[in-house]
Amino acid sequence: MLRHNERGELLCYVPKKDLEAVVRTVEFDQDDRWGGTLSLANGEKLYLEPLTQRPLIPVTFRVRKL
Repeated sequence: MLRHNERGELLCYVPKKDLEAVVRTVEFDQDDRWGGTLSLANGEKLYLEPLTQRPLIPVTFRVRKL
């Protein structure tokens, strides 16, 4: 699940690990292409198949670990 915290930072919650971390970078961060590799503050990297538009947050996606 992706959501924003009170400071406006993008957070990623991974239920299987009960982990919530700030998303530091998103590989594709344009209005017409969003996703790719997500780099988390704890050093993990996740992959989200790029979308054709920026999603409305909060939203849930299936991602895979890199």
